[in-house]
Amino acid sequence: MTTLAAFQGNGWAVIGCDSRASDESGRVMNLATPKVVQNGAYLIAVSGASRGGNIAQFGWTPPAPPEIGNITNLDKFMTRKFIPQLRDAFIEAGYDAKPEGDAATQDSPLLVIVNGVIYPISEDYSWDREVRNIYYSGSGGDVALGAMVALGIEKLMDEPEKAARIVRRSVEVACMWDAYSNQPIVVKTQHGKKARSK
Repeated sequence: MTTLAAFQGNGWAVIGCDSRASDESGRVMNLATPKVVQNGAYLIAVSGASRGGNIAQFGWTPPAPPEIGNITNLDKFMTRKFIPQLRDAFIEAGYDAKPEGDAATQDSPLLVIVNGVIYPISEDYSWDREVRNIYYSGSGGDVALGAMVALGIEKLMDEPEKAARIVRRSVEVACMWDAYSNQPIVVKTQHGKKARSK
């Protein structure tokens, strides 16, 4: 269970998370390691099964992202290199599941930020971009989504500090309403690399 909340700005992204883990019996634990972790050039956040997060955040070295280029190049890189190599790491760790004739799956939806761009990676390793620029996951994600919209985050495409405050507040609200989310809250912002002027 979890609350992840993220917003895609112009050339930057912000993500927030709670710090509670729980098991099937309802037993809870406040995590010492945040659910959003820097791994190389990436911010990687996980909801769902902790094992996928362990591997994605600490159990492999992700490929270096491409140098400055357009978003299409980054999309291709994430589709052709990052996600297949992530799946290879899951397979090597015995985490990936693929029954005969089915698509490959895993139980840890991820929000990955690279070069200031958010990629929500689903259980089937697909990703899609949200035109309203708001991303969320976990048991408290719906509450955080409502709070982000109500607080007007969509208007802050060029205001990362204000957006970070709204993400923090939205995760706080989710922690009040979702039994499987709890403080402390961690918020991280990543700015995209800018092309060097000649």
